[in-house]
Amino acid sequence: MSHAVSEKTDAILALHGDAKAYPCGIAALAALIGRSAGVLHNKFADSMPQYEITDREADALALAIAGKTGKQAYIEAKCAAHGGVFVPLHEGRAGVDDLMAAQLEMMRRFGELAQEFTEARADAVITPDEFSALRVAGNRLVRSVLSFVHEIGTQVQTPAEGGAGDA
Repeated sequence: MSHAVSEKTDAILALHGDAKAYPCGIAALAALIGRSAGVLHNKFADSMPQYEITDREADALALAIAGKTGKQAYIEAKCAAHGGVFVPLHEGRAGVDDLMAAQLEMMRRFGELAQEFTEARADAVITPDEFSALRVAGNRLVRSVLSFVHEIGTQVQTPAEGGAGDA
């Protein structure tokens, strides 16, 4: 399945940017997913629409980039295009310090959102720029809440495992 012309927007542009910044560039990525460097360059070229990048290729590239560099611009842009946000969740069991840090981060992010809202409403009019700042602060808060809840979930134990339900 190929990307529609209108979808060669933020997600594909983000993927292209991350691909160019990949160690050893697009040629290294092409080899990693079994494509020639020339074909992959063509797939990103606006002047060659017959070489559209497929969803499967985009996903493979995004995974390779994230695995090597940690960059996740493609998946973030895809989520944003569908009205969502990407929240990477840590693996493994959270420690007490992790839980405290996640809770403090969530509270800090809520304070930032409240401050942005207060400043935006000071003149009783929210401008597009103020709304953009509110959206960024809100998305950061959502990410922090989901991360906090996930970290709490790593602490869940059944009574048989020695959880708080033991009598």
